[in-house]
Amino acid sequence: MHLTRPAVSLAAATAAAALLLAGCGGGEDGDSKSDKIEGADSSKDKSPSPEKSSDGAKDAPGDFRTSDIKLPDDVKLVFDWEQPSNPEKAAALDGAADFMRAQMHAMAKQDPKDPVLANKTVPLQSAQEYVTSLVGSTSKKGYSVTGKERYYKEHVGDVIDGKLAEVTYCADQAEIFSKDANSGKVIRNPTSDKRYLYFELVMQKSSKTEEPWKARTASVTEAAVKQCAE
Repeated sequence: MHLTRPAVSLAAATAAAALLLAGCGGGEDGDSKSDKIEGADSSKDKSPSPEKSSDGAKDAPGDFRTSDIKLPDDVKLVFDWEQPSNPEKAAALDGAADFMRAQMHAMAKQDPKDPVLANKTVPLQSAQEYVTSLVGSTSKKGYSVTGKERYYKEHVGDVIDGKLAEVTYCADQAEIFSKDANSGKVIRNPTSDKRYLYFELVMQKSSKTEEPWKARTASVTEAAVKQCAE
């Protein structure tokens, strides 16, 4: 499972879904590049992560560590990230985390029109186009999702024009798999370098203050050993 660049066709996005359909890994190696935000800074802005509140509610606006998106018991997303001290960067990172949660929620529900997913993407933009195609492809195969996916090496660029920020991070897919929704059979492939994905998102701030930052564009580098191997 991964995202692809804005310029890629829906057919190519559907083909990219083979990563999830085949379990961990699969698909062809290669890069896909998203539009960068001109003027975005490469510096990191991090602060130590405080403890999560005991009731599971968000500690503060823009806290990626908690969410109201509920995933199945057999799906776990691990965000090995640090909380930015800048509130807007924190909100952008929070939106990126919920974008991944929403994608898994839609896959588990086998619903490309999942309202949870729609709420985390900018309408009619490439991030929504891709993930809708991805979920549609997996659901047609009768597949759901199971396992654990880890996200790490995050970076949040400067907020441009008060509303756009690039968020990049790695994903380790060694323990995330497709699952036949009817039989419950888990589809596994041997672990390989294709387990590593490098995500590049452009997050957009909503004009409504109560709404979260949403994914606008998305891309991925497959088999991203250089960026993501530890």
